[in-house]
Amino acid sequence: MANDTANIFTSVVSGDHVFCSTGYGTGSSLLKLSKEGECIKTEEQYFLKSQKLQNHHGGMVLIDGHIYCGHKHNEGFSVYVRMRGGEVVLGGKTRGEGKGSAAVVAADGHLIFRYQSGKVVLIEATEKAYRIKGSFEPAFKDRESCTHPVVANGRFYLREQDKLMCYDLRKS
Repeated sequence: MANDTANIFTSVVSGDHVFCSTGYGTGSSLLKLSKEGECIKTEEQYFLKSQKLQNHHGGMVLIDGHIYCGHKHNEGFSVYVRMRGGEVVLGGKTRGEGKGSAAVVAADGHLIFRYQSGKVVLIEATEKAYRIKGSFEPAFKDRESCTHPVVANGRFYLREQDKLMCYDLRKS
């Protein structure tokens, strides 16, 4: 599964399964890996066409057997897919106030989507509903925001071109 333009995704691995998704009209796939002698065999479990799921470059997270990510090329619609079966459980047509592809990170039962427009949106990580818990515009914005956010030790890090912003998420 690849396209001729760019394959920017980072795969999601769970046991002997690897989930991949790419933009540019391609789609998504779940592969099962198994050892055959000295070789690793891959067997496609399912393929989702781009209309169902294509993650451009925003990354994906796995929580309780569900893949959470942005869907559609340069759109960032929030989507939750059951990893083992490929069923879209929720989303694909809803997003926060941001525009463009969405980079995603998970922390404390929530998803943080950072859109290319710079907007950051906190979403409850549940397959039952799309619940926005809050949003904000970062302190600095230069061009399209394509870097992935990072949460570590109670802090939220955003890189914007040559600037690094740090937000303290710990309760005071």
